[in-house]
Amino acid sequence: MTTFILDGIWGRHSRWERLRRRIEKSIGACRIWRYDNSGRTSLEMIGASLRDELHGTAGPLNLVGYSMGGLVIRESLREPHELSVRRAVFLHSPHRGSFFAHAYNLPACREMRPGSAFLARLNETTWNIPTLATWCALDAVVVPGQSACWRNAVTVIQSPVPAHAWPVISPGIHKAVVQFLKNDPAPAALPLSGIRPGMDRLP
Repeated sequence: MTTFILDGIWGRHSRWERLRRRIEKSIGACRIWRYDNSGRTSLEMIGASLRDELHGTAGPLNLVGYSMGGLVIRESLREPHELSVRRAVFLHSPHRGSFFAHAYNLPACREMRPGSAFLARLNETTWNIPTLATWCALDAVVVPGQSACWRNAVTVIQSPVPAHAWPVISPGIHKAVVQFLKNDPAPAALPLSGIRPGMDRLP
């Protein structure tokens, strides 16, 4: 089993070393997938590259995406595939877009704007991978914060810390991620009515 971690836009990939080591110690092989997160490459192209990388990786997969990295993961799985993805984690990812993306005229930012054709295609895709999602109501990057509160997740955690980058360093979130990935896969995502956003809170 291999776990992939994807950073978000403009982030230093190496800042995920702490979580990578924790996952590797508790679960198995874990790698940080370094990609062009400058915003100058479209998420559709990055998603295709990730798909190729995953196809070349043997065994079951866990996928962890922070912010834009979560959208890259979803795009990599949008088309029919034979990948064995066991579990996924999306940390403060703008599933319904962010108005903050209007501040930058970059390909990836245009795709992350609410109502974009990219997000429309993504949100029309069926998702049946057991998923953990975190969000922050006062997120200054994912605006509005509830865009990260993904209703297709089986577990939704609201972070009370008003900082978009909190999942990078939060011991509580890291613990929740490892615990979620360690559990046996659930058979399918809960129906939308079964999700209670905000029911779990941790620092």
